[in-house]
Amino acid sequence: MNLHTATSSAKPRPKHILIVDDEAVIRNMMVDILDLEGFEVIVARNGREALTRLREATPDEGFLIFLDLMMPIMDGYDLCYAIHADTILRQLHTVVIMSALDQLARATSLHADATMPKPFDVEDIMNIIHVYME
Repeated sequence: MNLHTATSSAKPRPKHILIVDDEAVIRNMMVDILDLEGFEVIVARNGREALTRLREATPDEGFLIFLDLMMPIMDGYDLCYAIHADTILRQLHTVVIMSALDQLARATSLHADATMPKPFDVEDIMNIIHVYME
């Protein structure tokens, strides 16, 4: 396991999972894994779709967000900046950055709650869920 997490007692535990990745293979794999574990999963193909979904959520609807950094339209960097700049979104959502190791080095400035290097496996995903949701 090669994960970095920073637990934060200030945030409520997320109730839902949002997968944000432009690669259908990654989205589908994560949905399959999490569905088998009994979690409801929402997907977005880019940061703009994710931001729209987050802004449409009810005030108590927190998400554990698995976020790729490199995407078209709105990348993970811009989505992190938008979440961090919004006081409500910042308090409700827990962000886990998923990316190759060379991109994760740049991710330290994004105020993410955790990082998960690609490639990852089922155990990596479940370890993150255990920290932030259970």
